[in-house]
Amino acid sequence: MVKSIYITGLGYCGKTIIAYGLLRKLIGEGLKASYFKPISIARKKLPGGKYIDTDAIALKEALNLSEPIDVISPIVLSDRYIELRNRAKEVRETIEECYRNIISGKDVVIIESHGYPETLLSIGCSVPELAKSFNSKVVFIAACKGVAAIDQIVDKVLLYEDFMEKYSYRIHGVLLNAIQPPFIERVRELIVPALENAGIKVFGIISERRALLAPTVRDIVEALGAEVLEGESFLSNFIEDVLIGAMSPENALRWFRRAVNAAIITGGDRSDLILQAIETKPSVIILTGNLYPSIRVLVKARETGVPILLVPYDTYTTVEKLSEAQSIITPESLKIKGNEIVDVIEKSVNWRSIVDE
Repeated sequence: MVKSIYITGLGYCGKTIIAYGLLRKLIGEGLKASYFKPISIARKKLPGGKYIDTDAIALKEALNLSEPIDVISPIVLSDRYIELRNRAKEVRETIEECYRNIISGKDVVIIESHGYPETLLSIGCSVPELAKSFNSKVVFIAACKGVAAIDQIVDKVLLYEDFMEKYSYRIHGVLLNAIQPPFIERVRELIVPALENAGIKVFGIISERRALLAPTVRDIVEALGAEVLEGESFLSNFIEDVLIGAMSPENALRWFRRAVNAAIITGGDRSDLILQAIETKPSVIILTGNLYPSIRVLVKARETGVPILLVPYDTYTTVEKLSEAQSIITPESLKIKGNEIVDVIEKSVNWRSIVDE
């Protein structure tokens, strides 16, 4: 009988990355494993008007899954979806039919929820309702970003445990994710015991690794529709920091030096600033306003291996689009980070207990 693990959580808590890591590990152990995301949020709208979830596509391509994307991700929501209430039975039947296709011939299936477990509660498709139908074990992922969020974890997990119990179901366990180093001990000494005393298993404590969420320069090129002026061979660089070059070169230099794997955004007419930025070897320099830089800038970038991108937007719009792009997962990013993601699963997650208990 297939083992079904339903991963859920609140917002951007790392569900997709963890699902990918678990699947890589399970497949590496020789198990026939697949991925299912019954309800997705639209990340992109195709020219024909169809909405797609780029995260689901990224996992399909990175893991070479054979099932069609319409089966892996059958229901994709836009911002307006209350009209689905008019065809609730059809939606439920579509999800269940696709699930049967996914589990055929499999040992394990990892199911990823929408950003919130209660989504589509109004038509009987919330996480506990679907999990009960699939006979899935529900694993709740809690992102621990900052001390305030950490101290709210127990309350939120208990809130959703009560929500699950309404449907005579329980949370199988919790993964505590993205914990910043200063708060690791607080989580171990206070949060974990509080959850366990409430009868909630803790399957892992994962410290923050910013590189796991960082997009590559290639991701940014695609998201911004940027022109690559230089550095085609370095588009796999990760971007962890974003800096705006709007000050004098002398003042900017100390900020550039402090940044790690930075994307520096400035105008192409700021040759003095761009040359200073190149010296600090950022991941990429993004030039705004379609302002081409001097030949000297391009030569220096080629010598140092720093990609130079050109975009038509102003600085504000570029920063906004870059922020949106940072939340999008791509197949290339998963493949590049794949070994590190598996390392996290092996060292920080009791994955065998998640699957076997």
